[in-house]
Amino acid sequence: MESKLIRILPACLTGPLPQGWDVAPAEYKIEVMPDVERPEVVSIAVNTTDSDILLLDGDFPDYDPFALTQETLAARPGLAVIIVSANSAPDRLHRAMLSGVEEYLIKPLEPLQLRDSIIAIASHRTLRLIREDQYTPDGNEGVGLVVGIVSGKGGLGKTTIAVNLATLVAQSPRQTASLLGLESGDGAVLLSLEPRMGLLDLAHAVSADDSAYTEEWLKQFGTVHRNGLGYWSWQGTATQPGAAIPPDFFPKLFDTFRRMSSVTIVDFPLLSEDEITSVLPLLDVILMVSSTSDLLALRSSKTFLNAIPGEFSEKVSIVINRADPTDMISREDFETAIGQSVAAVIPNEALLAAQAINMGAPFVMTQPQSEITRQLRELGHRLFELPQAETTQKPKKRFMIF
Repeated sequence: MESKLIRILPACLTGPLPQGWDVAPAEYKIEVMPDVERPEVVSIAVNTTDSDILLLDGDFPDYDPFALTQETLAARPGLAVIIVSANSAPDRLHRAMLSGVEEYLIKPLEPLQLRDSIIAIASHRTLRLIREDQYTPDGNEGVGLVVGIVSGKGGLGKTTIAVNLATLVAQSPRQTASLLGLESGDGAVLLSLEPRMGLLDLAHAVSADDSAYTEEWLKQFGTVHRNGLGYWSWQGTATQPGAAIPPDFFPKLFDTFRRMSSVTIVDFPLLSEDEITSVLPLLDVILMVSSTSDLLALRSSKTFLNAIPGEFSEKVSIVINRADPTDMISREDFETAIGQSVAAVIPNEALLAAQAINMGAPFVMTQPQSEITRQLRELGHRLFELPQAETTQKPKKRFMIF
């Protein structure tokens, strides 16, 4: 049986919510995320969690819940905000409506009152679908996969593949996705993001505190794209030089992402032979991007494959990117030279890809019917058993007072 998952982020609570408010009818599943205790942390929390509704207590002292609502909705336009308060003054109700609050509920609350308000809001939105036998409290379906995107040389479109493949996962029902941009930061450009912090900041933090390898701590160093994809760059705009990276950083990092996301895609820079033998064994899937346009790409790909320890060779899938009928090497000749079948051939649609880059949105979002998207979606189906993409609907704006 499938249910619609509603993720609630409570914030600034001044007292317990009525018992039983989160018991939803069979059609829905309400997941209550960890409370945000202070107003100044709310903006960080909504950007680092995949919540649907922010449940804000308007009676928390020394802050303006309506200004906070406007700030939050500017950062997350698709979020819904419910304010609960004992103050029913007309001016507050008016400010709530102007700030974008969907419902303003008067305390004391009854369990059904709060639950029905949440369901009413959710009924006008496109939500994740989950199966009861697959649901776990953290929203993941078991242990996730860590997928490395690699290549033998630069300039083959590895980051573009990583960003768009991760977006396909993020858009799929019952799936969550994370993208780790260990490359130069081009992933942030393709997603039109400006991360303030990165994984290097996390590495410096955990060097002093091994207990920091937790999902909630990790989310503080990432940024959530509007499509639901969590993105972690290596460095952010506020990253400062610090201590050395702990030797066990990547094993523990990848294990945390396995618990947090269905699929974590890692966009690697060019790896040395030592890095190939030390890092690639930590991955569940290795996706190597190559090209049939020149012999140098073929040769570098073959050299890269030969450097992978034999016991991990079965993890490798090969993608020919930017394939064109004028390429000097055929797919068949490429496979013969490599000694391995190709998993996917992504066509060269340079104009479409350039337009997506200029828009700061992955082409699987801007051009969902294109051939390049279709081929990448088929690759996602084979690698992760992704379902067909669903059409999303723009939520209807509502305001109710109880």
